[in-house]
Amino acid sequence: MSTSATVTQRRLPALAALTAATAVWGSTFLVTKESLTDVAPTSFVAWRFGIAAVVLASVRPGRLRALSRHERQRATLLGLFVAAGFLLQTTGLQHTAAGVSGFLTGASVMLIPLVAAVAFGARIGAAGWAAVALAGVGLALLTRGGGGSPTLGAVLTLAGAVCFAVHVAGLSQWATPANAYGLTAWSVGVAAAASWVVSLLAGQAAVPESGGAWRALVYVAIVATCLGFGVQAWAQSALSATSAAVVMTLEPVFAAVIATALGSEDLPPAGWVGGLLVVVSMFVAELGPRDCCDARAPRIECC
Repeated sequence: MSTSATVTQRRLPALAALTAATAVWGSTFLVTKESLTDVAPTSFVAWRFGIAAVVLASVRPGRLRALSRHERQRATLLGLFVAAGFLLQTTGLQHTAAGVSGFLTGASVMLIPLVAAVAFGARIGAAGWAAVALAGVGLALLTRGGGGSPTLGAVLTLAGAVCFAVHVAGLSQWATPANAYGLTAWSVGVAAAASWVVSLLAGQAAVPESGGAWRALVYVAIVATCLGFGVQAWAQSALSATSAAVVMTLEPVFAAVIATALGSEDLPPAGWVGGLLVVVSMFVAELGPRDCCDARAPRIECC
């Protein structure tokens, strides 16, 4: 069998697997939103990352031990932004539709070049500025709910997207094939600890009492987080960074479609137009020229 045929045989299953994982990540917006009737946002995030941290550390403990002191310091900083991002996003879900939350969170992709420029002196090319312009118009349509001022949920979710952008920009600067898993597992552990502290201070720390809340937690922590990470790592070994980026850019689309079909949410026409512009901006940002390694690094949604 020729090498090209072997590559093609690997690409098709990898594309299918990564598409399925992306759909799972998109579904977490609705799953999380519906679980917030039974558990407080800070408690949900704490349990989610607590479970994921235990699993990730148990699977490859050697990767954690292999991290240098400097790498652990960097992973700790990344974990704090992870915690802040998810706490803001999950709290925002109480005040906004799951589909809108998916599009707003997706805006973190176009924010990454801006963060990289400010924090690491990276140069923003034409593709980066085009992505910012497109997403700006889309976000204006998405955040204004019925046409008035931006909603509280939209503001919180956008703040979370900024935190995600900082995390990915940092990971793109500091991650290598050798330390990516260790950085991710350590940052997830830090995110869990930080989320528990916030939950305790807010008086929201509690053991979920409903079966639905536990099913949601197992789904987002094990299926979307740990299994999703494994699927992504395997799939990207057979795909180019561009192919993987295109597939994963569809996450907010899956979020909106699933929320509309299964969650009975109604996104107005202006919202769909705004969401489309955000997705287009994500494609532009992902496919434009870039020198960083963020396409090879683990995405935080799956970790």
